[in-house]
Amino acid sequence: MIAPAALADLEEILELEEGGFDEGTRWSADAWRTEIEGADRHVLVVRQPGERLDGVATFSFAGETADLLRVIVRPDTRRRGIASDLVKAGRRWATSQGAQRLLLEVETENASALWLYVKLGFEPLAERRDYYGTGRHALVMEVAL
Repeated sequence: MIAPAALADLEEILELEEGGFDEGTRWSADAWRTEIEGADRHVLVVRQPGERLDGVATFSFAGETADLLRVIVRPDTRRRGIASDLVKAGRRWATSQGAQRLLLEVETENASALWLYVKLGFEPLAERRDYYGTGRHALVMEVAL
């Protein structure tokens, strides 16, 4: 079940963060709190009723552009369509806000994420060198809405 995130989800979101990103690239509790409370943000979570969070995604909107800022799926529930469902729900939100395109950055070595984004219609736009640290580049991708 996909639903808007609440501050009560913060602890579980941080657990997802630990399982999804290296220490140097993890977001803090304050960063996630800002996402959840932000007027121009849309944070979604996936949870089976009565169970822990399976995934989280956060989106922002400004002008005609929305950004997919983060998607994390719990390692033991990956490859079940959770990330895809979160991105699709975020696309619907972005469209409802009047966005004309959705952008994201993904590490060039993250093959499973790249595969997902291409499958969802995202196309490469540019590369950001050393975006995730020395030698860790990001591919900027977009999809028209």
